Amino acid sequence: MAGLGVRETGMLASASDYHTFYKFKPGGRAQAARTYLDAVGAVLDAGLRPRLHLEDATRAPREFILPFVAAVQELAARYPAQQAPKFRVCDTMGLGLPLDGVAWPRSIPGLVRELRAAGVDSERLEFHPHNDTHLVVANCLAAVLAGCAAINGTLLGKGERTGNAPLEGVLLHLVGLNLVGQGGSQRPDFAVLNRLNELYERLGQGVPAKYPLYGRDAHRTRAGIHADGLNKFWPMYAPFDVPGLLGRPLELSLTADSGLAGLIFLIRQHTGHELSKDDAGLRALHARLGADFEAGRQTAVEWEEIADEARAVVAGAPGQPVPSA
Repeated sequence: MAGLGVRETGMLASASDYHTFYKFKPGGRAQAARTYLDAVGAVLDAGLRPRLHLEDATRAPREFILPFVAAVQELAARYPAQQAPKFRVCDTMGLGLPLDGVAWPRSIPGLVRELRAAGVDSERLEFHPHNDTHLVVANCLAAVLAGCAAINGTLLGKGERTGNAPLEGVLLHLVGLNLVGQGGSQRPDFAVLNRLNELYERLGQGVPAKYPLYGRDAHRTRAGIHADGLNKFWPMYAPFDVPGLLGRPLELSLTADSGLAGLIFLIRQHTGHELSKDDAGLRALHARLGADFEAGRQTAVEWEEIADEARAVVAGAPGQPVPSA
């Protein structure tokens, strides 16, 4: 294997009693540990670094994980330092919590700190979470802050069941915490993920409309009070510089509650022209849309539906040049 350039290998080491008692015949923690350690020894003898995947760690007993980790490290101590084992902490069912003070094994920071205290360097610790209970990004941040150096994940939340850690979300917060991306050359290019999103769409695997950051409606408002805020000072209703960082526009769909502010925002967004709330053409268009909603329309109005009318309003506004098509 060394001749092929392989330096390490991943090894499944299922850790919870669900696995150790029901995967093995006869089952039990001791039997599982012996089987895993025999395999670790063979990997070390082959000159490779073992990376132990502690499956279902957030349901695993301390009495299994800590002695097993200690035994692996003791076995590996007789081999060169470059073969020091890595450990991947797997929140397989998404039951981990990003909180201190939570009983073992559900506290992600507690679990990471105990492994660090057991002699596992940060560089040899990985966290592999799932999003079954909505906490995947928070758990990743908790793991990093507790001393875990690597996060396993995917882009745009792909993965089994509810998905693995969406790395774009984890990175966004790590940048905000000044933990990664210091200096322009090291800053992740979040805008490039728009192309990946488009590829997923073509493959029939597009992200949901309300998916954070990259969903079609992630930065779309429909409320008039939000539209008015966007007109006055757009950061009021944006979590950060969305166009600058993500390469995605702030969007608006017109509803019965969007008001004149919604129309003003949408027209400026697509034509570059700012209209006054007193503009007669703007008020006429707003009244026409209001009549549609009063007549029973339930769906929002998108720009494409009113583009021609809106451009005609802009063309007729005092002092406004005719916008290009």
